[in-house]
Amino acid sequence: MSAARGGGDVPAAAPAARRAPALVVFALLGLIGLLTITPKAWSWNDASRMATVQSIVERGTLAIDGTDFYTMDKVQVGGHFYSDKPATPQLFGALVYAPLKALGIELRPGWNLAYYLITLLTVKLLWWLSLIAFHRALRYTGLVGSRRLWLTAALGVGTLALTWSATFNSHSWAASWMTIGFLFFLRARRGTHTARDIFVAGLAFGLAGGADVATLALPAAFGCYQLFDRRLRRSLWAYALALVVALSPWLVSNVAISGSVVPVQLVSEYFLFPGSPWTLDTLTGAQLNTGQQLATYSLGLLVGGRGFLLYNPLTVVAIPLMVAEVVRRRPFAVEALAAATASVVMFAYYALWSNNFSGASYSIRWFVPLLPLWLFFLHPLLQGKGWWRMAVFLVLFAISVPIAWVGTWNPWPWQRYGPVPFLVNLRMGAGWAESLWKAVRAAFP
Repeated sequence: MSAARGGGDVPAAAPAARRAPALVVFALLGLIGLLTITPKAWSWNDASRMATVQSIVERGTLAIDGTDFYTMDKVQVGGHFYSDKPATPQLFGALVYAPLKALGIELRPGWNLAYYLITLLTVKLLWWLSLIAFHRALRYTGLVGSRRLWLTAALGVGTLALTWSATFNSHSWAASWMTIGFLFFLRARRGTHTARDIFVAGLAFGLAGGADVATLALPAAFGCYQLFDRRLRRSLWAYALALVVALSPWLVSNVAISGSVVPVQLVSEYFLFPGSPWTLDTLTGAQLNTGQQLATYSLGLLVGGRGFLLYNPLTVVAIPLMVAEVVRRRPFAVEALAAATASVVMFAYYALWSNNFSGASYSIRWFVPLLPLWLFFLHPLLQGKGWWRMAVFLVLFAISVPIAWVGTWNPWPWQRYGPVPFLVNLRMGAGWAESLWKAVRAAFP
């Protein structure tokens, strides 16, 4: 049975001559990556993360009291302030910043070389590696090489995966690790090194969940499937072990801060410090949306001025195809069911218990980790006969690229500048570019 139909054979590697287009495409994607980093902490969110990175390296503590970055995305525990963000990405960021600091490249607010390099060697590098993983995952579909490259490029530069790889954040980080984990899950189902591949899948899923807690719905969904698969069930121990290893940095950091493994962002009292902008009414998870409020807010998450579907046009086709994969019991029905289940859980959580459309954000950043899984199920559009299939794809791709690119100018636009982030970035882009140019000229006179 062919790999495209879920058989056990791993797709053969392409000859060197046929790999040349892929090398060119990934080189171009790498260049795009270098040019689409916004080297400045624009929001409380990334300022909170940079404060943690700075504090770990320069003071040897997770506490962010007295750092150079101003933020209100913080909690107060035991008389000290800490970032309210899961610490895993910041720990990796500190590993990058330590040698930079030793070389005299210091992390500070404003346009900053250290911010650029930290983001490049963590979030952006993972974005690029995840596109390679996505391209390899598509080999299992039987999609021809050129179409795999088109679909990979669509994920890389035609979705908010590009936007959120431009800044230091957990959403791009989680999306990248999810993509890598998904590849190894496919390999485990269809290959012979089941325990090894399922361990790597669990490790990647865990690194995603240790940075973006809601994405734990994805490894939970894939883990549940393993319970019902006789062959994969034998390697469930490897999956569980990998998750524990990957989640350990996050859990240990929670213990270091509060003495408990309970994530600090789940303890409302930690946010209610003197001068805090937060109240129990504004914290995600503190209030339950119901009735008309729930319906209106849910619709806004998808198709409002910041609606996730509008900012990722390719998903309008990808999501129905993912559902069709399950309903028609196609070769990737298992993966589609796991992805769809986790997507519903994540969307329901934020629809029910959030109220701010993900705050200062270019569209709804919470759902970015779902994009690689959704776009994987676009492959039937590019496989069937008929010129219209590629035409539909190219039209959506052409619309998507400028949306994603404009987002890289500033993924953190404040709502007070306008209700539609795309228009805010267009209006303010020239000023940001001018201020960046002045900063570069000042740094390199």
